[in-house]
Amino acid sequence: MIADTPVNRLYEGTDGHYYTDCQIRNRLRTERWKPCIRQRAPDRWLVETSDQSLLLLTPTDELPAWAELRVDDRGARVVDTRHPLPD
Repeated sequence: MIADTPVNRLYEGTDGHYYTDCQIRNRLRTERWKPCIRQRAPDRWLVETSDQSLLLLTPTDELPAWAELRVDDRGARVVDTRHPLPD
């Protein structure tokens, strides 16, 4: 995985985005996502997003070249570097 970061696992979403375990926990805790099903072998999550869509999250060991892992006081997150940051 990625050395010296507080990330236990990375997930690829069916929405084309990548998430850390920290991002998933935060979105579930703040109720931005609602858990539907969690499968443990293999580890997968099915969640309902705030727009009432279903999102399947599957573990991955690699990020694409356009994704960057960033760690700050909020935790570890995956950032899409293809798009400029909003002002």
